[in-house]
Formats: sequence, structure tokens, C-alpha cells
Amino acid sequence: MVRKSQAETPSSRRKFIKVAGGAGIAGLAGCMGGGNGGGDTNGTTTLQYWTLFAGGDGDAMKILVDRFNEEHDSIQIERQRQPFDEYYDKLFTSMTGGDAPDLAVFHTPQIQRFTEALTPLGGLLSDGAADAYVDSIWQETEFGGDQLAVPLDTHPNGLYYNKDIFEEAGLDPESPPTNFEQLKTAADTITAETDKQAFNPDPYLRFFVRQFVAWQHGRGGQFLNEDNTEAAFGDENGVALAQFYHDIANEWNWDRADSTDDRGTKAFRSGDLAMTINGTWYFGVLQSQDFEWGMAKPFVAPGQSSPQTWANSHTLGVPNSSSKQEAAVEAAEWITQNSLEWGTEAGHLPAAQSVLDSDDLRSSTVWEKTLSTFSDMAQNGELSYMPSTENNEDYTRPVNNAISQIYSGQIDPEEGIQQAATDVTNNLQG
Repeated sequence: MVRKSQAETPSSRRKFIKVAGGAGIAGLAGCMGGGNGGGDTNGTTTLQYWTLFAGGDGDAMKILVDRFNEEHDSIQIERQRQPFDEYYDKLFTSMTGGDAPDLAVFHTPQIQRFTEALTPLGGLLSDGAADAYVDSIWQETEFGGDQLAVPLDTHPNGLYYNKDIFEEAGLDPESPPTNFEQLKTAADTITAETDKQAFNPDPYLRFFVRQFVAWQHGRGGQFLNEDNTEAAFGDENGVALAQFYHDIANEWNWDRADSTDDRGTKAFRSGDLAMTINGTWYFGVLQSQDFEWGMAKPFVAPGQSSPQTWANSHTLGVPNSSSKQEAAVEAAEWITQNSLEWGTEAGHLPAAQSVLDSDDLRSSTVWEKTLSTFSDMAQNGELSYMPSTENNEDYTRPVNNAISQIYSGQIDPEEGIQQAATDVTNNLQG
């Protein structure tokens, strides 16, 4: 596993305290009551729990929370879904303003932004809690020596492919490419033998940075330097990957030189794209499609000496302004360790080892189609998490914009990726 850097700088602590402003340091240290109401009544502690889940994710989380509430009398959870696009800004405002929930969902790259307002969980977790989770996922919730969250899952990328198009092109539908040479052979054949698009590395065409980070690590390079203060992807590895993105659409004609948002996923779902790279959540989307599909490990970029794919994790953290921290930690452990539906319904890879080993999960369709492969990558340390910084847009926006322009043939690959590296460094040091 490629560990993300989780550096905490003095400037990050000063920025958080400055933004907290009127909330006061005492409020951030846990001297304020739990936010958003939900007090104790008749011996029952009610937790306010913020999530950002909608669709299949939202349905699966509702099942888990409802089951928790059915099985517990002394603790009850009130689940509040916040709008995805506004979630972290609203959460930051609530946690710096003293009106935070008792429990909240955090993606791992976002935790750095909240370190000063999250409760270190070491003394609150049950004995041996760390052993209950896949080690490579558990480690992603440690920051500066503190355990700041409990992992619910990991949701990596995989290579999804249309078996019907493979057959149409005369390829074996049970033998997807496993490296760049095989990808090129398959994609060239599909381009020559069918009227379909062959390969798209990011079907949403706005999240290029995800797999770029993993492939950069896979080539032996780094994305940022050790303390997250400078871009490191402007090297020969980053330039080679930029050329790869350019050539997909502009040299090899595997796809159109068009980075319009969501064009790739629309093409794959309509049966017009043979291969794309997407996350665990795509299982639920593809179950309703009328073509046969498969999924494989996405180690198909050139020069990959170490197999790596992008991954992220949903985690549960406890704001330190809550007066119900023990109950919140108990709920967080229960949800994450009783998360069968998070795999079978939402399609994500549960972080709890007991759930991963359960017969119910391993006999499910999602395990056969995707999760067994994702689990293998997690167990083998083949997941690359993105860095956690004060503001992730400092690096995501310049890289996504540059690769989008490279992909659509608007700028030179080397020039574009090196300018992105300069912009990222300026942002991180600004």
C-alpha cells in the first residue's frame, strides 16, 4: 500500500484556530455540549449523525442505522443527510462554530482539514479495535500519531469492461488486459474491428487526478513531496503519464478527444465504450444494464513497476465538541463492524475483517463480480490514497484541469503537466 502523507504543519493549526474564531478554543476542546440538539431522555442517548450518502449508499446506510436503533436501547442515532456538494463546508462551519454533530462521515483525504476539531479515539475504542479492521485501511485513519476516525470501507478503482464488445472484436471476454501491452492490443483491436470507443481512463472526465496519483506511484514516482509542500509529479514519470492520456484520444483513437463531463460513463452505460476505470459504486449502476460486463485490476498504464490503483475510504469521526463521545464511538464501531449491507447493497469493500470473511458477503453476487478483486488489492497493499492537505483543491483542481486539456488535445502533455506541478507547488506554499 502507498501511504498518503498526513503531515500536520504549524500553519494548518493556526489556520484552523483562526477560522474557528468566536467558537473559542474551549469549544474546540470539548467543553461545549453536543451540537444540533438530541439530548439524553429516559436514559437514552440520542446521537446526531451527519452523512453525505444518497442513492444506493444512502439506502445501505439507512439499513445499518435502523438495525443499530433496533438493537440498542441506551443509544439511538438520528441520521441527517447533508447535500454532497456542500457537505464538508457545512461540516467545517458546524465544527468551528460549536454546533457540530456527534458523529460524522469523513473521506480520508478530508480528515487533515479537521484534525483540530476531531476527538482522538485511542482511549475510547474497545480493546483490540485495530485488529478488527484490514490493517492497510485502518492505517489511513491515523494522523500525527492519533487515531482520528474508524474506517467503514475502502472504495478503490477497477477496470470495468464490456464483454459483448470484446466478443464482437474477436477478443476473449474472460481475459481482460492486465498490463499496458495487453491494453494496447485489446484497444487497438476494438478500434479496428468495431465502431465502439475502446478505452477511457476516467468516465466522468473531471476526476483524472485519482488514477493519475496511483499510476504515478506505480511507476515509482511520488505525487507530492514528503511533507506535502511541493509537487513531485512534474518528473519524467508524470510527463510519461501525461503523454499516455494524450495518446489515448489523440494518437491511438481509443476514445474521442473530448473531456465533456460524464461523457465516458454515458458511453459505457449505453454500450458504446469497451473499457473504463471506475470505483466500487459502479456495481450497482451496471446491474441494471443489458450487456455482460466484467471487472479486473486497473494496472494498465505504461511503466507500472508496482501495481497501484486509486482508493479512498469513508470513515466515521467524532467532533470534540460533542458531550457524547463514548456513545458516538460505540455507534461508530458497531456500524463499521456490522456493515454487510455496505458491501451487498452499496458495493463498497467493508473495512471490518469479520464482514470481509463472512459467508454472507462471500456468497453474494457483488463479491463474485467485484469485491473479491478489490479485496485482493487491499490485502496486497495495492491501494494508493491521495494526500490529505489543508485544502485538497490545491492539487486536485490544477491536475484535473491540466489532464482534461491534455486529453482533449488543447495543450502539450509535458508543458501541461509541468505547469500543473508549478501551480500545485504555488498553492501548497501560498
